[in-house]
Amino acid sequence: MLDSSPKLQILKLDGSCREYCPVGCEWIQPKCVRECLLLHLETLVWTRYEWEREDVKQVATYILKNARQLRKATFYPTCVGPKELEKLEKRREMLNELASVARGSTSCHLVFESE
Repeated sequence: MLDSSPKLQILKLDGSCREYCPVGCEWIQPKCVRECLLLHLETLVWTRYEWEREDVKQVATYILKNARQLRKATFYPTCVGPKELEKLEKRREMLNELASVARGSTSCHLVFESE
């Protein structure tokens, strides 16, 4: 997808991909960073960000580290029920980890929103 969009400025991802990429599938990091990430991507919006999945975290980290022109990255993490305090704490830890990732763009503003 990224190869066919070399000047991509806005990337919107929807995390509801379980039927296409079940839990346990591996994300394979590309050998070279695509031009659109290095030179053009300014906005990332990721709805239903599945914070519990390691492969999803790897993709998000890869984008944040390599998108040199990224101005804003907005994540809408999947919800946690009000009675699942342990899970809520785990989600907070995972989102803090993502927030601490070294970014390719020094002006990137990271936002976490509720759906």
